[in-house]
Formats: sequence, C-alpha cells, structure tokens
Amino acid sequence: MLFYNFILKVLIVINGLGAASGLVVDKHHVYTISDDKAHLYVYNKKKKEVDKVDLNPEVKSKHITKKDKPDYEAITKFDNHLYILGSGSKENRFDLISYNIKTKEVHNDNYSFLLDEFLKVSNLSKKDFNIEGIITDGHCTYFFNRGNGPAGINGIYRVGGKINDLRGKSIDFFPITLPKINNETTTFSDAILVDGKVLFTATVESKSTTQFNGEIKGSIIGELDLVAMEVTRWQKISDDKKIEGLALYKESGKNYTLYLCEDNDDDSNKASIYIYKYQKEI
Repeated sequence: MLFYNFILKVLIVINGLGAASGLVVDKHHVYTISDDKAHLYVYNKKKKEVDKVDLNPEVKSKHITKKDKPDYEAITKFDNHLYILGSGSKENRFDLISYNIKTKEVHNDNYSFLLDEFLKVSNLSKKDFNIEGIITDGHCTYFFNRGNGPAGINGIYRVGGKINDLRGKSIDFFPITLPKINNETTTFSDAILVDGKVLFTATVESKSTTQFNGEIKGSIIGELDLVAMEVTRWQKISDDKKIEGLALYKESGKNYTLYLCEDNDDDSNKASIYIYKYQKEI
C-alpha cells in the first residue's frame, strides 16, 4: 500500500554508535540508544557534538560481550523524562531506566516483575519474549513484542498504568498481524504515538531469533489503530536496511517529518540517522 516516496535521506552520522536501536528527537537534540552499549547518546544539533550518558554503571560498554549486553531496544519520552528499556529476551535485559532531561539524573529500575503476567496473558514462552518498542498515552503503557521467537507472534502488551506506575495494573495482550515482504512476515522494531495513532517500523531478518540476528531483507513503516489493534496502512522503505527506531521531528498539514535510525549489524561504529516524510492520510 503506497502512500509516500521510497526515499531515505541521511541527515546525521553519529560516530561511536553502531547498532542504533531507538531515538527521541527535540528541537536541539537527538537522543539515541544502542542494543550493544550501556549509554544514552545525546547529539547536539547546533554543535554537532555527541555526549554519552552512562545508563548502567555495572556494564562496561568497552568490553561488553553479546551475552552480557543490556540490549536496550526501546525509548520513549514522558513527563520530561526519557524511559529506556531492555528487550527482556534474557534475564539481564529487563532494565527500565529513566533519564531526567532537565537535571540529567539517571534512575535505574527494572520491569521483570511484569514478565510472569505477560507470558500468562499471551500464552507465549520466554523464548518468544522480545520487547522492541514502548509508548505511553498517559493512561496506559504499550509494550511491542517482536515476533521472531518460535511462535512467531508480533503483539502488544497493554498495561493499565503510566510508564512510571506499572505495578499492580491490569495487563492485556493483543496479537498483531503484520505485513509480509516477499512472503516473509515483518516483525516489530519500534513504535511511536502520534495524534492518537501508532506509527511503527518492522523488519524482516531471515533465520533471526530473540538472541541472534539474521540476514536483513527489508524494512517497512506503517500505521496501527490502537482501538481496533490492527494495521491500517504500510509502506516498504528499504530493501537492505534494518530500521530499528523512529521519532517525530515535526508536523505539517500533510506530513509527519520523522527521524529513523538503523542497526547496521557491522563493526563500523557509525550510526546513520535518516529523515523521512510520512504523508498523512487525507
């Protein structure tokens, strides 16, 4: 379903960051996370400089191994804080970190207390659990599960509380049917909330699992109705890039201008941030 041009333009290249997995944008900064580093990367647009914020002092990013990585895959902004989550695909990947944008204070927590109920309501196994995106509307918080486990289930966990108040809340699960590329089902890689609807990215990786990457076979961007819990439209945006994050930069009458980031799955330690114009449905 075509709704805009098939063009990704490189806007920024951030050195020292390779496997970019999520981002948040404001007027002056681009905040980016990586799935194999324990830092928040803060890019100053005016100065074109990058600062690093230590998110987990117990993890030494310079010597991190694949099995020990915190696997930060999701980031969102709420109430002047950034919230960063691990994927939950292993026991050491349940970090729930808040970063105060004004004071620059970091608070470390985790969300492992949700896992048993998540698995119960979804009938999924631990091998199927892999959070790639998170959004909150001020009332509920939505966790986007990537369907690259044995069951192949993409889905959304809805918790009936704000992202800073998740304990003791109701939990629901909604399996989501995502589009296919060349007869292979895409899997969630990120999501944001814009004007009451979800914009999401999803990718195809052959033979990937919750633990290991596969061959990249393309990425899409799409729109999802949070009430009906179904995809309403989508567009392929790359044949060979693994788009892992998106963020709203600005809005016009016809378009949303988005920043996108990719996990390049190599050792270059350079992250490209792309700009993309998503046409609104008229």
